[in-house]
Amino acid sequence: MVDLTYELSFKGVASPTLRAAFVDCELGTGVGTTWVRCTHDAVREIIARIDEFGLELLDVRLIAEHRPSDG
Repeated sequence: MVDLTYELSFKGVASPTLRAAFVDCELGTGVGTTWVRCTHDAVREIIARIDEFGLELLDVRLIAEHRPSDG
């Protein structure tokens, strides 16, 4: 079985206050960027949050992660 996870990146390094807005997701930083990982079901909500904060969305990637099957 495959779990679909999306990674969205936006310009800038998230402050502690901004990180709190994404507490329900995995969040990390790179050089001048922040990435957020979320489920397929949450991707539209996360894009809306990024937009609400006036952040510049740089990239949206689909990451396929394999889950061991039972049996």
